[in-house]
Amino acid sequence: MISVPVAQSGRETIALATLHAGYSHSSLALQSIRAYAVNEPFYAQIQIYESLVNTNHQSLLEQLVSSQPVIIGFSTYLWNIHATVRLTKILKQLLPGCYVLFGGPEAGPRGKALLKTMPMLDFVVDGEGEAAFRDLVRVLLYGEGDLSDISGLIYRQSGKIYVNPVRLLPVEQIPSPLLSGIHSFEKSLVYWETSRGCPFRCSFCSSATERLRAFPIERVASELKVLERLENKTVKLLDRSFHLGKERTQRLLQRFAETPPGLRFHLELNPDRVSEEAMAIFRRAIPGKFQFEIGLQTLHEPVLDAIDRQMDIPKALKNIRQLVEMHRHPVHLDLIVGLPGEDATHCATSLDKVFLLYPDHLQLGSLKLLPGTPLLAQAEPLGYRWDCEPPYEVLSHPLLNFQEIARFKLYAELLERLWNSGYLRTTLAGLVSHNFEGRLSACFEALLNELGDGLARDNLQPDSLFSSLSGFVLSRLDQNPTLGEWLLWDYCHFSLVNRKTPEWISQQLLACEKLTVDGTRRRLPILNLSDGAVELINRFSMKPFQAGRYAVWPRQHKKGIPVEIIPLD
Repeated sequence: MISVPVAQSGRETIALATLHAGYSHSSLALQSIRAYAVNEPFYAQIQIYESLVNTNHQSLLEQLVSSQPVIIGFSTYLWNIHATVRLTKILKQLLPGCYVLFGGPEAGPRGKALLKTMPMLDFVVDGEGEAAFRDLVRVLLYGEGDLSDISGLIYRQSGKIYVNPVRLLPVEQIPSPLLSGIHSFEKSLVYWETSRGCPFRCSFCSSATERLRAFPIERVASELKVLERLENKTVKLLDRSFHLGKERTQRLLQRFAETPPGLRFHLELNPDRVSEEAMAIFRRAIPGKFQFEIGLQTLHEPVLDAIDRQMDIPKALKNIRQLVEMHRHPVHLDLIVGLPGEDATHCATSLDKVFLLYPDHLQLGSLKLLPGTPLLAQAEPLGYRWDCEPPYEVLSHPLLNFQEIARFKLYAELLERLWNSGYLRTTLAGLVSHNFEGRLSACFEALLNELGDGLARDNLQPDSLFSSLSGFVLSRLDQNPTLGEWLLWDYCHFSLVNRKTPEWISQQLLACEKLTVDGTRRRLPILNLSDGAVELINRFSMKPFQAGRYAVWPRQHKKGIPVEIIPLD
């Protein structure tokens, strides 16, 4: 039996803590760990502490020190590991008798290395934390049990580091934070899981080796009844892929569609697995009921094979096109640069094809070689060079050099600024389709070559973006006069004419008219839209427009007031 000093077992706090990337986030992991200990004598001592990673942590330090915890468990991710390490160094000076434990996808797979380099860290848990944390607290507070029996525990003993095997819990034994009343609903984003693991084995993913386990449908139905009582919330399902058998998937999607209007569901989909029945549910559901996140990663078949990813590309593109053209639910698509066997030409081709689907959001990310993934184990034989510190981004591989990856990072910034922001969406689509033969990559190259890297790198305000793009567009009006109409359409959605308005746009919009809108008199700019202009505009509109004259009242972000478009003909 391996023993450790038993901590004081009074009423001291047992702290569970994490640092979030954003204000709207909360920790379902820590809530689930606490729920698993609900029948333990130390349950009332467990407190959850949450803060933001990019903020001053003085308040969190003061709270933890004031509560005098005997055990602190940190949930770690690639975005918070450095800050968590720094906090641990400080806390160990202020609370030298406190045990510190790391868990989560960042610490677990590299637990042995962390213990070797961090003398102030006592334990790391690999895999699920519910049973491991409970069992470790039993050992530390009461001397009950043995460290060697704790699932996934990594620890020191007599100068040696031990690594216990991971044992996955049967899902029937994992309690529900929602049903136990522990789940927090303070934030606008509510995390929920109906399964753990993944049915797929993509070698770059941290879930590649975790088998799929679905929670009982009865539990999911009961949890959904709790969620239905919430108002104005987005429920983000943590399921790695929401495809758990046709009958179960269809049944849950229908239930989601029937929930009150203020509840939205964010799902990760494999696009080639979306059935016709599911598509019909999405068509019938009220607009905005669903949000779809789809990881395409690449459209190059040999690369899909290299990362052990199965996808019917034609079917995937067909289904995505249907989802986008519904104009009912936001569609977010992901591509990855740096996958094995993919050169710059292949990356650009995937980007060009996916852009022409016109998703609501298109993210172009760099491959990250995450701890514990099969691809990391293959990285050296594949000739990868990568940053060994979080976020573990790839620097190069034999078919894609550092400069090429850096160029795609500029493309990614342009996507965020011109497309995902919504500011110049119609203008960009018009440029790509009419001036660059449908090739977004060629359009971005022209933008960077003519306007400089600052278009992607500098901290440009929207007015500056319109100023930069207006010159680019004007030089191409002879080739495609409709570009001017699209630029004006985008600008009118953003702002009324003011002293920052680019000169050409200001000149075109001077013909304002006073109109009575909702009982108030407003001076609005007037747009004349041709048949060619509205053909593209309608690709992004829930309500089709016809050629003619329109007055536009811009979107007011701070007040949450949407754009108003008033037909005058």
